[in-house]
Amino acid sequence: MSSQLNVKMKFPSSGCFKVVPLNCEGSFKALWASVRHSNAPSMDIFVEVSTSQIVTPTPTIPLRLDDVAQFVSLQANDINEGEFDGNLEGDEFDEEFATLDENLIVIEEDGDDDLVFASAPIVEFNKVDPLDEDELNSWKTWESMVRYEKGKEFAVGQVFTNKASISDEVTFYSVQANQFFKVAESKPDTVTYKCGRSPSPCNWRLRATRKDPYSQAFTIVTYKGPHDSSCVGDMVPQDHFNLKRAFISHLIRNYVEGDWGYKVMSVVEVILDKFGYKISYAKAWNAKQRAIGDIFGDWDASYEMLPRFMQGLKESNPGTVVQWSTTPIGNSNVHTFKRVFWAFKPCIEGFEHCRPVLTIDGTHLYGKFKGTILTAMSIDANNQIFPVAFAIVESENNESWSWFMACIRLFVTKRSGLCVISDRHAGIMNAMSEVGSGWEEPHAFHRICIRHLASNVNTRYKNVKVKNMFGSTAMQFQEKKFDIGFARLGEMDRDAQHYVADVGIEKWSICHDGGHRYGILTTNLAEAFNNVLKGARFLPITALVQCIFFRVNAYFVERREEARKRLLQGQHYSSKITHLLEENCKKGAYHKVVSFDHVGGLYQVTTRRGSRNVSRGSHLHTVDLSKRTCTCNKFQTYKYPCSHVYGSMEYRLQPGPVNPEVLTQQETHRSKAIWDGDDKGSLRCRSHLAMHKGFLVSDRVVDFIRESQFYFIHRVVGLKFNIDFITALVERWRPETHTFHLTVGEATVTLQDVQVLLGLRIRGDVVTGSAACNWRTLIYELLGQTPGEEDLKGASLRIGWLTENFSGLPEQANEQVLHQYVRAYLLILMATVMFPDKSGNDIQVVYLPLLRDLDAIDDFSWGSAVLATLYRNLFTGPENPPLIQGPYPLGSQHQLQVDSLGRRWLSVHRRRPQGTTITTLLGYRDALDNMRPDQFVWQPYPQAIFSFLPEACYNDSGEWCVVSPMICFDIVEWHLPNRVARQFGWKQNIPEPADTEPKLHKMDKRGAHSRNWAEYHSAYLDMWFRRYQFRFIGVEDNSDMGYNDPYMVWYRDRTRRFISPTFQQAYQAPLGATAYLAHGFAEVHRTCNTEIQAMPQEVPPHYRNIMSNIRDNTSQSLEHVGYSHLLQQFHQPTQETQVEEQHEERGDGSTMQESTTEDDETLQVFRRRSRRTNTSMSPINEQGTPEPSKAKKIWSRLPGKKKT
Repeated sequence: MSSQLNVKMKFPSSGCFKVVPLNCEGSFKALWASVRHSNAPSMDIFVEVSTSQIVTPTPTIPLRLDDVAQFVSLQANDINEGEFDGNLEGDEFDEEFATLDENLIVIEEDGDDDLVFASAPIVEFNKVDPLDEDELNSWKTWESMVRYEKGKEFAVGQVFTNKASISDEVTFYSVQANQFFKVAESKPDTVTYKCGRSPSPCNWRLRATRKDPYSQAFTIVTYKGPHDSSCVGDMVPQDHFNLKRAFISHLIRNYVEGDWGYKVMSVVEVILDKFGYKISYAKAWNAKQRAIGDIFGDWDASYEMLPRFMQGLKESNPGTVVQWSTTPIGNSNVHTFKRVFWAFKPCIEGFEHCRPVLTIDGTHLYGKFKGTILTAMSIDANNQIFPVAFAIVESENNESWSWFMACIRLFVTKRSGLCVISDRHAGIMNAMSEVGSGWEEPHAFHRICIRHLASNVNTRYKNVKVKNMFGSTAMQFQEKKFDIGFARLGEMDRDAQHYVADVGIEKWSICHDGGHRYGILTTNLAEAFNNVLKGARFLPITALVQCIFFRVNAYFVERREEARKRLLQGQHYSSKITHLLEENCKKGAYHKVVSFDHVGGLYQVTTRRGSRNVSRGSHLHTVDLSKRTCTCNKFQTYKYPCSHVYGSMEYRLQPGPVNPEVLTQQETHRSKAIWDGDDKGSLRCRSHLAMHKGFLVSDRVVDFIRESQFYFIHRVVGLKFNIDFITALVERWRPETHTFHLTVGEATVTLQDVQVLLGLRIRGDVVTGSAACNWRTLIYELLGQTPGEEDLKGASLRIGWLTENFSGLPEQANEQVLHQYVRAYLLILMATVMFPDKSGNDIQVVYLPLLRDLDAIDDFSWGSAVLATLYRNLFTGPENPPLIQGPYPLGSQHQLQVDSLGRRWLSVHRRRPQGTTITTLLGYRDALDNMRPDQFVWQPYPQAIFSFLPEACYNDSGEWCVVSPMICFDIVEWHLPNRVARQFGWKQNIPEPADTEPKLHKMDKRGAHSRNWAEYHSAYLDMWFRRYQFRFIGVEDNSDMGYNDPYMVWYRDRTRRFISPTFQQAYQAPLGATAYLAHGFAEVHRTCNTEIQAMPQEVPPHYRNIMSNIRDNTSQSLEHVGYSHLLQQFHQPTQETQVEEQHEERGDGSTMQESTTEDDETLQVFRRRSRRTNTSMSPINEQGTPEPSKAKKIWSRLPGKKKT
């Protein structure tokens, strides 16, 4: 055998390491490449010891150091760049490896026939024995090499860390050997121990000194030992003389540091097990206190440190509250500690989001200085402890509890209606009943811990059965069950019954609590936290506060992370609450529900009996969703839905219809898509008002328009819509009945609404005609200009062409040009207000022939045509784009005292909580889903309005109740007032089946460019001209319709009750600053207006002027910010003003006609009601004040004055 040393180089390559002997030419090239190229792989040079059999030596080229030096000193140009470029994966060094055996790697170089064999490192090379630690540290001459092994004999030269260390070792040695020692000498630099056995000690002696003045180490310089063989005594299980508290404290330090509540008896047991001696309880207690002091600081110094720590706590956690109570010493400025209160900022802020419940309790401190820690705890959303406030006081007494509760009320929370749960400690009872403390009812409610009171009952009457009966009775949610249990308690022990009754039933009974304690029965929250602090109560005061700080911080870190995870998972409720809600939801699915007031949310729920043959189950409970109550009382107690509420909600959230005989198109209706989650959001309301920007209307054109019924359309241009509310209404529009299906019944836009709101005539010829015409020639004939090829395509004329060519009017325009501009403007009004086109930019010029004779344009029934178009556009199925064309009757207001239908129908906004308003689509949906009968205005126009409206707004009242088709060229839609009889003040009966002819809804102008629509719809035109034969006249009835009225019973099974797929409280956003001030201004206006009307004649004029100025200024401000509608319900002019306005409007001093038609029965009914109610209103000017002279200017040239 022979050994050989091989010097080799190893560098990494793709997927392996390449090993090259340093005596080969390739290794030199690789080494040089690593020098020249910074990105070359790193090189490892190592020595390999190889053992092999003796074989015939092969000539080798010896490697000399001067050869290596000579190679490295070569210049860059001495090496051929083509041979080696520094890239080991290049062509020159594209090497392939093949493993021949475990210890041999063959390296094949391209272009070279030679094979280089290199041995791999052997395994034994890595097996190196660890070096001896003493050997490694032998160079540290300043450290002793003589070590003492605990419990063994001492030796001269042994070194100990300090004087206390050698004392502990001597004590341990002596106690373990059942020997005694005494300290013969003790100086700062010297200590001497000798045998302490009495009466005849042996020669045992140990002397140690501190040799180095710069070190605390002690070295044994003299040692005489061990003890003599005669120096022995009996081993007795008693305290050892040398077992001092300092030694014991060092011995148990690790135990105390791991468990602050380490028991004193455990210290005794540790010493007994280790040494066989049983020390006294007092010595063990003192040793533990010394150990705590060594770990957490001195007990006395801790009180001095506490103010500094609290100040640092406040500075590092801004918002943290600390309050002190101290006692002065004599007349000096020195104060002694008495109490301290603190609450961390996260606790203060977090409690505002917790349930308004506090559980308070006190627990004793066990350290060197006694005291009591008071805690106030709440409960978070996951039913876990939420710390709120702490205090360290001298003891539980009246003064300390009053001070603690006052600090909570002043510095932590001022929430009203807080519930405080505690035991019946006299100090707590006094603090909660103290007048002016903020804790008396109704500012707060004091409740008693049921567990404590049950324990008091057991202690007082020594009867576990009485205790159990009391606990069971106190936890009953239903009063009937409570009465049964309370009666049984009296039968068992009458005194016990009187005892708990004297405490106050509402203080411990769940069903009489009023829901203030949220189902929290005991003070376990506070006591559970006290258990968390159980070990900390043994610590010095500053360490105790530090412990509370870090544990509360750990609480927030842990809960914050848990909440973050749930939010990332899409969970909106805590895990425990989610579990409870899911369980209640599962139970609710099996309950039987009967509806008694679906709109009001009143249901009777029958629970299932279950599979067990017991009496449980089949109970009846009443759920009132509007009041958020259930007779099981769990809903009111826990404040989250019980299973009965879930059962009611499951029934309530079945949107309907139950009977599909009316709503036959539900599967394709927009509400179906919304319920299924395909909510396209708010509609886009296409009114083309942008086309009016920059368009000038000449005064001569307006004067001409004023003579026609289109003047009212001219006035609504530019008005804005509440798109969210319009969308919520459209979602309830049903093409099967041409009505809005609301929770209170059917309602719709009628011919009455169109005429009153828009001033359009109902009586007249049908708006229809032929589509076959040379439109370019007709446009030139009637407008005087010819549109370009891009402006007119078929019958579609670009609106922009009209606005570009007919903006303004030439000053010297003749009558013919004036008429051309009037026709152009009327076309713009039709395109943007009356008949908006879905294209968004065009107007169908089929209306132009109807404008040939401008004196005859009032002969057409433009009102029915507009309503027919609105009916057609209201139906937007899920496949249609979210678009609606010009819903002006729903959202416009052209008369100063006439609200739009939307505002008058949905009066929820007038009954909302103060300071809130509905602002979103979801809010309006929910408001309509939960609308009550008292929130809907069935007759949107008070009769007093008709006494001052222009005649054009009501002179066709005989047409308002006709059951007839309404026609506008290709559009034919049915007017069905019999389904909305309550809108006319009549009793609503179950209507006859409606047939709105769905085939008509799909008919349009596409593919019918030459169709004569008058001939095509001739049958419907005949019905229109015979409409008086089908006029609906009902029975007058202004009473409210009850829930069980036959119509409502019939209607509820045939309507779509809900649009939103979830039951939720109506969303109401806070009012903005402008809206809030606007409501205040409206109230000021109302007050001033009332005072002015009530002023007697003898009041000085300047007082009236002051009130009038205030009223006028408020109305101007409201108009400026867009809130003038708030004033409309406040104007109630006198009868004289009304008559005067009528006379001025008529111009001839005559009174207004009763009707323009002899058979106008509808208007006769309205007038009879007007005389009976004796109410009246008058027009108002732009400032919101009556002004008859202004009214004369406005209404003097209305069509009612021109002709009938």
